[in-house]
Amino acid sequence: MSTPLALDVDSGLLDVSGRRVRPAVVWVRHGSACALMAQARPAGSMNPLRAESWSGFLRQVAATADAALPGGTVVGPGQLAQARRLGVRTPRTVVTNDVPAGAREVGAPTLVVKTPDFRLFEPDRRNWKAALPSVVGLEAVEQGPGPAPGVAGERPVVVQEYVPHARELRVYHLDGGICAFEVRKPDPSSPMTDPDSVTVTRVDCPPPAAEAVRTLCTAWNLRYGAFDLLVSDTGEAVFLEANPDGDWLWFERKARWHGVSFMAAVMVRELFVRSTS
Repeated sequence: MSTPLALDVDSGLLDVSGRRVRPAVVWVRHGSACALMAQARPAGSMNPLRAESWSGFLRQVAATADAALPGGTVVGPGQLAQARRLGVRTPRTVVTNDVPAGAREVGAPTLVVKTPDFRLFEPDRRNWKAALPSVVGLEAVEQGPGPAPGVAGERPVVVQEYVPHARELRVYHLDGGICAFEVRKPDPSSPMTDPDSVTVTRVDCPPPAAEAVRTLCTAWNLRYGAFDLLVSDTGEAVFLEANPDGDWLWFERKARWHGVSFMAAVMVRELFVRSTS
């Protein structure tokens, strides 16, 4: 970045090309060093030191603001353990680089094998195939030649119980407000491999799903989050993941409804008014 920037840690003032401002609301998205390196253009232009320096700078700017988004939460499968302790149902999950062993540990007849957020850290679509989520049977995994195709010991993956369900939801939490979409897809990898086969519909959030989202956001002090949930045949909400950096524009375009963008703008405005009043 060629723009001169300087943050006075003592006063909290941010100097941008000679203009001093006091950050009131800061929303850092995809600001980790790994994400900055992966998304840099041209590819390879961001080395680890530069990426970590910018990531640290963004974290420090957010720390000086009165309101910082998205909020605090553990990221990754550790969310599931915390959710269970809060009374929210989750699928049995193992993180492993030995898929057959992980499948036996989970013990479910049908499993989901996935690499969370792989698109953020692997911008080259030609390398996505090995990371695409898949539904596999326990017997097929055990009879295979080794760990799941494409991931044979090279990195840990998530091996998860497949939960039969009536509905799949993407639920957005925005400072207390909730927006929900119902997602129908022929395969877990369809959004990446065949997006035209995926249908997204704006729906009212079922009360059990809304309660689960609010419970987790309260526990995690999370102002914003994109939640993936299932609804069982009995109406019970099953929590899969909360992404504090989750995007919404793709879902809005598919559903032809732009309420999340409106609520995001309202949220930032209200946070600004609160922090400056």
